[in-house]
Amino acid sequence: MPADKFLIDGHKLYWHIDRVVEWQKDRLIPPIYIEVSPISTCNHQCVFCGIDFVRGQGDNLNSEVFYTRLREMGKIGVRSMMFAGEGEPLLHKDIRLFIRTAKESGIDVSMTTNGSLGNYELWKDILPHLTWLRFSIDAGTPEVYSKVHGVPESFFERTIQSIKAALAVKNDFHLDVTIGVQYLIIGENINDIENALKLFSGIKVDYFSLKPFSFNPKMLKKRDELYTAGTIEHIQRIVDRHNGSSGMTVVFRKDAIGKYMCREKLFKHCYALPFGGYISSKGDFYTCKEFIGDERFNAGNIYEDDMEKVFFGEQRMKSIRYGEKELTIGAECRTNCRMARINEFLGFLEKKPEHINFI
Repeated sequence: MPADKFLIDGHKLYWHIDRVVEWQKDRLIPPIYIEVSPISTCNHQCVFCGIDFVRGQGDNLNSEVFYTRLREMGKIGVRSMMFAGEGEPLLHKDIRLFIRTAKESGIDVSMTTNGSLGNYELWKDILPHLTWLRFSIDAGTPEVYSKVHGVPESFFERTIQSIKAALAVKNDFHLDVTIGVQYLIIGENINDIENALKLFSGIKVDYFSLKPFSFNPKMLKKRDELYTAGTIEHIQRIVDRHNGSSGMTVVFRKDAIGKYMCREKLFKHCYALPFGGYISSKGDFYTCKEFIGDERFNAGNIYEDDMEKVFFGEQRMKSIRYGEKELTIGAECRTNCRMARINEFLGFLEKKPEHINFI
């Protein structure tokens, strides 16, 4: 089994060839994956927040409207959904019903959370409907956690107890849900990695992912990270000491760090927009999460239109064409964005050679 059995650093369009073929015929297709931001506020103030420019506005999705839109998305063919977004998803009063309704609509559901609001009863309601749950922790000690997440040190123990409660629910009810921890590598926490690996291997989470920072040009906090070959070697040695020592899989996203170091984008056009989308806490549907608030990527609003009109309307088609033809990838896009590998794959398909039947 490869270290990255979840293919976090790759892409999974090979298992959605039907949708790829549909895209080749008609650029306007139902998204495979959608990220949803139920609420814009957050109870943490992380130093690395990539979408700090849309935080704290007090927006949250209207529950009755969103239940209807979830059912529409399931019927149209959306296959997966992650609840995360601008704020902490657990702050929305109806997050449990959102997750349940999405699952009942035929959509695979996941959530990324800081986890500090979780407890056994909450996870008992949520986990049966999730494919995976990921905790954004980024530390192995209370001191570093406080520094990175901008919260009191006491929040660390609260979050650890929340993770333990989630694992207890999984085991008590024999649930087929993957529970992991994400660790974003930045200057403030690079010396805490070993502590975190010891802690979470002891707790026995399913996986522990080490990922690089990714600079978004729209960030208010104009910070970036410098990774070197020495950084990678240092982290690899730590990972090697812990991988396989418990049931926890350690996913060190070394390739992603390497691509971030070189800053080179291996694609010149964004072909990925038809395959994903983002619903903001205001109900706007964006073809790309990194451009929240940018009307070039706004394809409609769930309060004004049903999902059929949003997905297949002229606004989304216009945005898709813009990504393919006009978007300045090097200057405007996030370094090493989530859709980078998909864009490389789709860009390759667009370069159709002659004599294709001679395989």
